[in-house]
Amino acid sequence: PLPFQTDAEIEAFLAEAEIVSKQQIPVGITHPKKLTLEADGIKFCACFTDADISRRKVTEKINGRSFFSLDWHDSYRYSIAAYRLDRLLGLERVPPTIQRQVTRDPGAISIWIANTVTETERQRNLHVDVPDVRRWNQQRLLLQVFDNLVANRDSNLSNVLIDPNWRLWFIDCSRCFGETKNLYYPLENISQCERRMWEGLKSLTEDDVRQRLAPLLSKAEIKALMVRRDKMVRHFQKLIDERSEAAVIYDVNPPSATAPWGED
Repeated sequence: PLPFQTDAEIEAFLAEAEIVSKQQIPVGITHPKKLTLEADGIKFCACFTDADISRRKVTEKINGRSFFSLDWHDSYRYSIAAYRLDRLLGLERVPPTIQRQVTRDPGAISIWIANTVTETERQRNLHVDVPDVRRWNQQRLLLQVFDNLVANRDSNLSNVLIDPNWRLWFIDCSRCFGETKNLYYPLENISQCERRMWEGLKSLTEDDVRQRLAPLLSKAEIKALMVRRDKMVRHFQKLIDERSEAAVIYDVNPPSATAPWGED
């Protein structure tokens, strides 16, 4: 456990702590690094990437469908923007992430959430069953709505961390945002919305986004984000009008078990 009470304290530590070691992470195409940070006798780990790649006229498969991007980006800036948007919505599913210069170029540094496994590891290596399928599905739905909002082009099993309380954390958001107005998860397959996400979507304004996410996002990217937000608000409001709020809006169940990687 780290001696921090707020995100601001974590952000300050990420910005100021001394880097005492670096280690290449053997996964991910952007060559992320695992850092060990230390200050005031406190030592903890962080993840860093300085990827900032741009391409023109890219067609890619996303969730089984083909999408075209005139300007395609894979940027550390988007990981920082995803964290700030997550906090605007009150979700606390993206680890604290800030900008810091570690290599020659600036990049994104985020707190390393210890004692977790990826969904890939759970399924393919550990073969551990989910103890509460309903809670699991509730969190997966939340991830799909968030992925739609941020236009996540790289949502996969390795970008979801599972902590000892079976809580899902969303990581590696460098291929999010952009100027697309498309929703990568079809809304006809999403019939419910987590309560905090719903309240956050309804209250989110362009001014809020501009104040927290500019200049990480361009004006066009902020406009596109709000278009995606509007589509989802209309979708869920229509479902509420047809079925009632109780049938559409849900609270994630509390944890009922501890994962094997959280046991002493």
